Amino acid sequence: MQIFIGKLVAVIAEHFLRRHWQQLREALASEYSKHQREQEYTPSLMLQKLLISGEDHRYFQHPGFDLIAICRAIWRRLAWGVREGASTIEMQIVRVLTGRYEITLSRKIREILLATLVTRVIPKNEIPAIYIKIAYFGWRMNGYKQACKRLNLHHYSMSLEDSAALIARLKYPEPRIPPFKRLTQIINRRDHLIKLYRKHIKKDVYALLGGKVAYESI
Repeated sequence: MQIFIGKLVAVIAEHFLRRHWQQLREALASEYSKHQREQEYTPSLMLQKLLISGEDHRYFQHPGFDLIAICRAIWRRLAWGVREGASTIEMQIVRVLTGRYEITLSRKIREILLATLVTRVIPKNEIPAIYIKIAYFGWRMNGYKQACKRLNLHHYSMSLEDSAALIARLKYPEPRIPPFKRLTQIINRRDHLIKLYRKHIKKDVYALLGGKVAYESI
């Protein structure tokens, strides 16, 4: 059902957001080409799995937007007044590449529509790695390479704890001088991600992940 809705939404997006899609398609193609050329800093499978666990655990079950998460977020907003995110990894990569962060309904709808078209340029199992490469982790950490250098992380030998702490900064970006509260948020998020990771390994959440990544940190 969700796949059918996704195909319908993709047709609508391609028709009504033609200009936005053309710009996004060029940006996606550029990042994918760069990803294929620059394999040295490809995030490990562990990092990609932690990303999926923390940000989008139904990643391989939806067409770019998660209808279950969207409905849950709407219900909690209306019933309890609680704001909850429902962004998928595709939606987040759209946000980064378009540079649109305004908190408006029109931006969110446009993001959902465009997210259904991302896999026309980048294979779904390679999107997590590319997103990590370009994501914002905090002050002077625009992308994975900068984050590794600033946090003094060794790309090929990153521990589970360090990997989870890095992905935690997607939700809690680290400022130049982080207050104690932010450091606590990062640590708590790290521990939560590790629990999710171990839980999802047993449930084959990552079964379709792979692509050109040939190693996994341990």
